[in-house]
Amino acid sequence: MTGRPQRRGRVATRVNEPEPLPAWLAWPIRVIAVIVVVPFKLAWDGLVAVSRFLWRYGLKPVAWFVYQWILRPVAYALYYVIWVPIRWLVVHVFWRPLAWLGKHVLVPLLTALWNGLVAFLRWTLPFWRFLGRVLVTAAGAVIWTLQFLYRYVLTPIGVGLYRFLLRPIGLTIAWIWRWIVVPIGMAVAWAWNHSVVLLWRYLVVIPVSWTWRTLVVPPVKWVHAAILRPAADAVRRVLATLGLR
Repeated sequence: MTGRPQRRGRVATRVNEPEPLPAWLAWPIRVIAVIVVVPFKLAWDGLVAVSRFLWRYGLKPVAWFVYQWILRPVAYALYYVIWVPIRWLVVHVFWRPLAWLGKHVLVPLLTALWNGLVAFLRWTLPFWRFLGRVLVTAAGAVIWTLQFLYRYVLTPIGVGLYRFLLRPIGLTIAWIWRWIVVPIGMAVAWAWNHSVVLLWRYLVVIPVSWTWRTLVVPPVKWVHAAILRPAADAVRRVLATLGLR
């Protein structure tokens, strides 16, 4: 019971595999492949061996020498000659004096200015209260004036304009749109659908579709089935014979 599925799987794989070429065609192809491939394989192996030899006995010692006797000394020289002096200058010449200046000069000065500003505001607090009351009163007067203008001036003007000018214009535009523009548009659409659309369908779309289905699709199917597919099968068989697939 366990052997039958395996045999069926093997038969299925053999069916899916491409058929081998005949012996009279396979052997010449193999000979040609050996004549062409073997020299390139030997040349590649020789190139790999020469490259390994050059790297092990030439480039690798040179790289070690350059790293140990050029790059490392230059890096140490840059570190101790440039980086260390620059860091000492930044820390001892710039940062520490700036920190002392900020701590002993800027912080006391800003504190004194803040305390003076707070004292000035406390001393002038009655003036700021009076100014706030004046500004609130003025703002109330401005708001009352705007409300008065809106209620007794702008609103009557707007209502009059709407009743006697904007409403008649809007009603006229709506009537023109409903009874003139819409019927004309419907008539144009009907004429378009029953003239241009029908001509395009029966003179262009249907003939082109029939020509494509009748004159183009069958020859393309025949070329695919009679020429392209057998050629592809032959190429797969050749590649399978050469061991490239």
